[in-house]
Amino acid sequence: MNEIQVVAITGTNRGLGRALALSFASQGAHVVLHARSSVALESVSAEALSCGAASVTEVVGDLLDPELGDRLARACLDNHGRLDTIILNAAILGPMLPLAETPMDIFARVMRTNVDAQIPLVSSVLPMMRSRGTGKIVWLSSGLGRFGLPRYGVYCASKHAVEGLMKTVAEEHGAEGIISVSIAPGMVQTEMLKAALLGADVSEFQTPEETAQGFVRMCADLTSEHNGQGLDIEDWL
Repeated sequence: MNEIQVVAITGTNRGLGRALALSFASQGAHVVLHARSSVALESVSAEALSCGAASVTEVVGDLLDPELGDRLARACLDNHGRLDTIILNAAILGPMLPLAETPMDIFARVMRTNVDAQIPLVSSVLPMMRSRGTGKIVWLSSGLGRFGLPRYGVYCASKHAVEGLMKTVAEEHGAEGIISVSIAPGMVQTEMLKAALLGADVSEFQTPEETAQGFVRMCADLTSEHNGQGLDIEDWL
């Protein structure tokens, strides 16, 4: 009999993060859900339970809170004694400006959110994964983490950095049973994509729910052979 999975997901208040929470819940997982707002988290938690989650644990806090990682890890340990998978979904787009016109304080904020904040999260959950000799760390990336595009400079820089962090963790902990991968979700019908496309209609693209189901299949398929790879969710859609 397969063990019920314990899956932690950041940024579950809306969009792809919410869809991920509900998709893993529908598979009967123990879901550990993070959001900045307790009101938003209560809503998605209730829906996750109605979808069939084995249990729901809420972790409220700003991604830039340096103690968030420790609180998330403690929630996993106290409620389940372990964490099987963490999906680092939470991120911000930043301004759509040429790089030379981007104020440095805004550049720094995007990098703190999309890059710096991920490090204490991973650092906090690694010990319990290492102790069991197994664990999956899924970094949300983008095609813009692999190539550049005009006016997307800040976001590109942050996602290129995420790719580097993913590969570093893969090299440092792959021999301990940790699988670290990045995933490009493609074009998904979210408010972030709409903002990135300057308000254009995004209805022709894949829905968050379709994308999230691809994540469920992808996480089930991950093996040590994937460690350190930048993956595309379209391979699981």
